[in-house]
Amino acid sequence: MNSFTFPQEERHFRIQNCKNPQMLADQLANLCSINNFEYYQLCLTLRRGLQQTDLTLLTQTPENWAEHYAKNTTIQSDPLYQRAQMQSRPLFWQSDVKPEHEAFLPMDAWRQFGMEEGIALPLHGPSGFCGYFALSRHKTAPIRLQDYFHLSYLGHILQEQAIPLFAPEQSSLSTREKECLFWVSEGKTSWEIAQILGITERTVNFHLNNAIRKSGCKNRYQTVAKNIITGELVHSTARISLTNLIQCPQALSA
Repeated sequence: MNSFTFPQEERHFRIQNCKNPQMLADQLANLCSINNFEYYQLCLTLRRGLQQTDLTLLTQTPENWAEHYAKNTTIQSDPLYQRAQMQSRPLFWQSDVKPEHEAFLPMDAWRQFGMEEGIALPLHGPSGFCGYFALSRHKTAPIRLQDYFHLSYLGHILQEQAIPLFAPEQSSLSTREKECLFWVSEGKTSWEIAQILGITERTVNFHLNNAIRKSGCKNRYQTVAKNIITGELVHSTARISLTNLIQCPQALSA
């Protein structure tokens, strides 16, 4: 079986230049073909909040598979998605896989549609980004996990391109609005935030109300939660403190 084409080969791999979902779909189909696979499925979930998550599927699959997946498979029952949430190493399935070599994946539905074997790359990223990119085919050929050592690099490229294309719009909070929300997340009142930032309590409430409106939320606490989940609010590197330091002893010279 042919090894995967490295992303640096621009003539084969142009995912980094994709400007819209169709361009991305076309390039994934090209990647699928040149690496001796017939089908692919890119499954992405992006959070809008604790109660709402967007699901995006880009597929080149056997006839009727997409309809079957939409009607019969929820994201909670997709075996690849469930495993992708728990690990980062590639997943593979084939008809003669031995359980002691790789934990078994219940891929019966995939096999019924001719996707006898394949490999899936779990995807993880910021802003609640999770999913997988799967390549599959109906014919059998040796699949060795060591053939895919560079798939982690492929995952980084997919994430960098897919997140801007499919992620929900950010709230576009100002620096001061983020500061006020940060201190709300620390349990501070408007008066306490005013003392910390050296502004009036009225100004603090003004910034918080703006943040609530921009985020489409009902109160400051929902606004904090939503913007943390979507990645608008991130931890401050200025407040990172060293808590663990494990140093190996220097090797003795011979």
